[in-house]
Amino acid sequence: MTSATAPREPAQYVTIGIDREVFAIEVGIVREILDLQPITRLPHAPPFLVGMIDVRGQGVPTVDLRVKLGLPAAQPTANTRIIVLDVPQPGQGQGSPLTVGVVADRVFEVTALDGHDLETPPQVGGRWRSDCIKAIGRSNGTFVIVFDIARLFADDDVALLGVADTMS
Repeated sequence: MTSATAPREPAQYVTIGIDREVFAIEVGIVREILDLQPITRLPHAPPFLVGMIDVRGQGVPTVDLRVKLGLPAAQPTANTRIIVLDVPQPGQGQGSPLTVGVVADRVFEVTALDGHDLETPPQVGGRWRSDCIKAIGRSNGTFVIVFDIARLFADDDVALLGVADTMS
């Protein structure tokens, strides 16, 4: 079999819960998943930027995904997690990624989503920003919304997070 006809392995994703929805983040950009820990607030930060955490001596800006998606903030629970991501930066090729922590209501599992089963998200609006959604798939009979993480943290957000990153 040539590489052009070889079946591709389904992509691996970490599935997380935000409110009542299930989202997916590509495993390749997930550095680690942490229990909720103290977050140092930053003065004059935008509402989605909840502060900085220490990850093995590195200051990591941390974002509340609920707020970033336009949902109201929620009190943390025993299931709340921080997912540390290495977000690729558009236009930087193989340049250094932006390390950022994202607060999720819960983390479910690592699951495979086959590209053939992923659909383009509908453009009908919704409760969250649709420009940061890459696709919609299914896992265990549930719709899974696949984040376009680079778009979620594009342009002005990167500048804000970069400023936070230099404060570490």
